[in-house]
Amino acid sequence: MGFIYVIFNVEMSYTIKIADTDDPATDLVIRNLIKTAYNSPDIFPEKYLGTNLNSNASKPHFFLIAEENGEAVGCTGFLPNDFMLNGMACLGYQCCWSVTHPDHRGKKIFTSIINEGKRMGKELGASFMYAISNDNTNQILINKLDFNETPSLVLRIPNIPFLKRTYFTKGHLQSRNGACTINEMQVKEHKLAQFPSLVKVIQFNDSWIWGKLIHKKKLGISIPVFYVGGVQLVAERDLPELVAGIFRSHKAAFVQFFSCASHSFNTLLRGWKPSRKILFNYHNLSMPAFDHFNLMIGALDVF
Repeated sequence: MGFIYVIFNVEMSYTIKIADTDDPATDLVIRNLIKTAYNSPDIFPEKYLGTNLNSNASKPHFFLIAEENGEAVGCTGFLPNDFMLNGMACLGYQCCWSVTHPDHRGKKIFTSIINEGKRMGKELGASFMYAISNDNTNQILINKLDFNETPSLVLRIPNIPFLKRTYFTKGHLQSRNGACTINEMQVKEHKLAQFPSLVKVIQFNDSWIWGKLIHKKKLGISIPVFYVGGVQLVAERDLPELVAGIFRSHKAAFVQFFSCASHSFNTLLRGWKPSRKILFNYHNLSMPAFDHFNLMIGALDVF
């Protein structure tokens, strides 16, 4: 099946292995497992997972799979991203594509894979692991895998001239000291490589914002919403111009932000609301303490 080697045998009926997603047979097994776990009528295209995980970070991605009696029963991908904290380079691995075959749930497969991922991540020099989860996986990450939850915030700016101006605070970014900040350029370029026709980038001066224009159906009406993946600001005053550029270039009805609640960017906008749709989770491996976790929804593997 193209597996590289067995990592360990757990005290149960399955083994955890590194899977080579470049091997066509292994790639197909994993894609079929994800299709089954999601009860989806469709299967991801060939090489989709390898491209999705190849972020061009300073360390490689890896993929773990649980196998029982020759059958794939669970898996998780580990997507690397480079971050900066107080001028120090650090690495975080995002846990993604976590599924368990419906016939094998209740065997602690997910927790076994994540724990092995922590061990491997630490060996590769990672400072932390993180996940962007929903309510279901959030409780497992917190209660069984020693992750901490950082709440998420959502903000939707309407394309109404007199109203959209009220969302900008004219404030300043919080101090970059104590901020663990993702390499936004790396994330943007990764998404552009995956979805060159979908990802849109708007620039003003040396600042830029990127995301996707998605049409949402409501009461039978198609509403264009620009979902912001991330922002790179050189000057705070550039933000209103970037948002105006989105409305001008893409005719969006709304611009929507999903942000980690502790992101230092958030002070530049008002009207944020708590969200339970997307949750940010963090597990420390060797990271100094920090105050702000600076990442947005664009880092999510499926964005």
